[in-house]
Amino acid sequence: MVNLILDINASCNESCKFCSKEIDGSSMQINDVLQIADENKGEIGISGGEPLLHPDFLTILRETRKRNRKVIVATNLTEVPEGLLDLEEEIIQGSIIQVSLHASNPELYKQITGRDLYWRVMSNLDRISTRFRTSISCAVYQDNYEDVENLVNLAYEIGLPIRVNLVMPIGNGRKVALLNERQIDQLRGYLLVEKLRKGSLIDSPLVHRNNCSALSNYYGLEKFGDCPVDAGSKVYFDVHGNKHCCEFLEIQRGKK
Repeated sequence: MVNLILDINASCNESCKFCSKEIDGSSMQINDVLQIADENKGEIGISGGEPLLHPDFLTILRETRKRNRKVIVATNLTEVPEGLLDLEEEIIQGSIIQVSLHASNPELYKQITGRDLYWRVMSNLDRISTRFRTSISCAVYQDNYEDVENLVNLAYEIGLPIRVNLVMPIGNGRKVALLNERQIDQLRGYLLVEKLRKGSLIDSPLVHRNNCSALSNYYGLEKFGDCPVDAGSKVYFDVHGNKHCCEFLEIQRGKK
């Protein structure tokens, strides 16, 4: 489980309709990133914005890995920084590239992200997965609900695991149409069958007993037990160094 999530920048080259982040072009300085990493234990999730656009991304990845921390990078993979595929093996081995892909075709991809970059992302997926452990993550709302099965099958075809999430109604997520209760039940049923068929190749919070406070708050899903927020085992820092309990719950815990 990721214990620390860091937004290292607030820049992005796409405009996803449901983006939860405030994109103001700012970046976190390396020293601040490493200080926060040193002060908080566990696995590190590096996010943004689009973290691969950070001018010092390679240094940040290298330095966090040198601290013997597992690192998960959430990216749209529209760009692959020069030198990323040439990093030392010990850096690559402890890193996971989690690629946000919300559509199985170029037309829907452009509709959701505002950019005609589907085939570039698919090419970059092919390149990056030869070196890094790679997975796909998608967020589902009305626009791509009917495409979920196609997207899952695409992940199977290219041999990558996929995680299916629900769009959270924060930031621009408030402006899009979310799934209704019936659709969530149908999606859960489909995902449970796929989980039985494919095991670790597919995952979703909908196939587990829900312990997520955000899903409970926003979708009314029954909550069982403590989520990482309740247990205090997860912390999120935005690009300005503000400390929050969760990237999906707008409750601030104070400053760095």
